[in-house]
Amino acid sequence: MKNTQPFKICPNCGISWQTMELFLADPDLKMEGYQVHFLDLKSGLFYFSHLSENCGTTLAIPVGDFSSLSDRPMLTSHGKQPDGCPNLCVREGSTEACPVECECLWVREIMQVIQNWEKQPV
Repeated sequence: MKNTQPFKICPNCGISWQTMELFLADPDLKMEGYQVHFLDLKSGLFYFSHLSENCGTTLAIPVGDFSSLSDRPMLTSHGKQPDGCPNLCVREGSTEACPVECECLWVREIMQVIQNWEKQPV
């Protein structure tokens, strides 16, 4: 049976995006940041602003909902921060790529895919 549930529904204005691809292509959505969950990276949250004229809310979506955007395996740090870590994962509003290979690199790669996704006019 085919899943008929939309990928996401805006809790403020009620607009729905049927697929992740349509969500990412919406020019009214802007990624604002990331909240790390070190014990389970897929449970971290990506924050998006819905910038449509009648909305303005922020949507929090688990990283795991975007896991198909990366083929990179998740690394394990064994609780150790790598040398030269710039702490981007805990820096508010930081969405840039990280130069250090650590367990969070998988998430940072997904963030780059999201930010570079081509927006489509409505």
